[in-house]
Amino acid sequence: MKKIIAIVLAAVMCLSLAACSSTDYTSQLDGIQDSLDDIQALLDSLTAEDAAEEAEAEEAEEAEEVEEVAGETSDKVTVDFEWNGQYEVWSILPTTGAEGLVMINDAMGAMMEAEGFTYVKKDAQGDPSAQVQFVEDAIAAGNVGCLMIAAMSVDMLQDVVLDALEAGIAVAMLGAEPTAYGISGCVYTAYEITGMYAVQAAEDWVTNRVAEGGDIPTNADGLYEVACDVYTDIQDGVYRSNAITGTVDSSDILVRVSTTSSYGDSAYSDAYDNAQDVLGANPDCHIFIAYEPEEAMGAADAIADYCDQNGLDLADYCVIPCYGEDSTFLELYAGAQEDPSSTAIKGYSTYGDPAETDADGNVTKDSATLTGEHLGDILLSACGIEGYDFEYGATYYDTITVSNIYGYSDSWVNGNDNPAIEYKITEYIG
Repeated sequence: MKKIIAIVLAAVMCLSLAACSSTDYTSQLDGIQDSLDDIQALLDSLTAEDAAEEAEAEEAEEAEEVEEVAGETSDKVTVDFEWNGQYEVWSILPTTGAEGLVMINDAMGAMMEAEGFTYVKKDAQGDPSAQVQFVEDAIAAGNVGCLMIAAMSVDMLQDVVLDALEAGIAVAMLGAEPTAYGISGCVYTAYEITGMYAVQAAEDWVTNRVAEGGDIPTNADGLYEVACDVYTDIQDGVYRSNAITGTVDSSDILVRVSTTSSYGDSAYSDAYDNAQDVLGANPDCHIFIAYEPEEAMGAADAIADYCDQNGLDLADYCVIPCYGEDSTFLELYAGAQEDPSSTAIKGYSTYGDPAETDADGNVTKDSATLTGEHLGDILLSACGIEGYDFEYGATYYDTITVSNIYGYSDSWVNGNDNPAIEYKITEYIG
């Protein structure tokens, strides 16, 4: 750039000298015009060069951000792993009260048992420090060869997990992806997309319901009121909760009037109580975004009681959670597809590979089973069990889908651009 500026200045000086010395004004003007054309060409070249450099810098910055989000760092703390040969596997869960989570881990357990392992579930009861203690217990036990951790805090687990790997215990994580240290492998979800999808499904629902004559009030600004159920004690919960509240707050037709939290063994009852409070304080609120199915069913039952007491139609109420792998929940959703007045549950976003079906369309493996089998593949491969070949240390990103009773649907698969990446930050924005 300095070189081009110097050339431009030199050209201007030449023009000035020419103007002072020349007596042939026509020739002088022609010369000046030629010089100005040369200067313009130089400036155009400078602009193009700057634009190219700026684009290159932006591309490098975006690549760095993607690498950081994906956890593809080159300075991870790793352990040279060698399996200890012990045939007991522990699933360390935040809670055993989440049916979908248990279904995933039971599918993994069945796969491990088929290879001779003993399968044990551990319930941290919502306490991340309890997960650390369970890993310490596994190391001390001496007979544990594999751990599956639905990690509540990957940072808190770092030292003890590395100790477990040093002790020859294979470690897989579900719903968490350590970026500072390496483990045997992960099954991970873009949780922020589940939150965004749930809200988008609610937007579609209210648009369709109003179009067919549904009685759904708006506030003074013409917006439909929404209650959000969030959970921020774990990192993926922050991502999802950011997307729930962020997508509602950026909506052109929705407005957030309540933000509550219910999770763990009392999720259903807490969500029921929260929904009652929301309806008492905000009787125009007809849309509820729930963190998971248990919360959705609690809110839906509170709404059902409210409608029964006030002579209102459940068809005008909507509850959508950010996970759907719960048999009771799915039965309720199927009922809403047949009769929207049967329940407030009107849709869901969820994650996991699409269910496998036979030639007649019957489900042979549901999404939870497939996710569990990915976890089993990670651990059995790490142990060197014949017939399994998952790449050690890799992450499997599962599919995300969404639907509602009006036929709204969308999906995201590994490798696609992340439409909710702005919400994947470790601080809760709500």
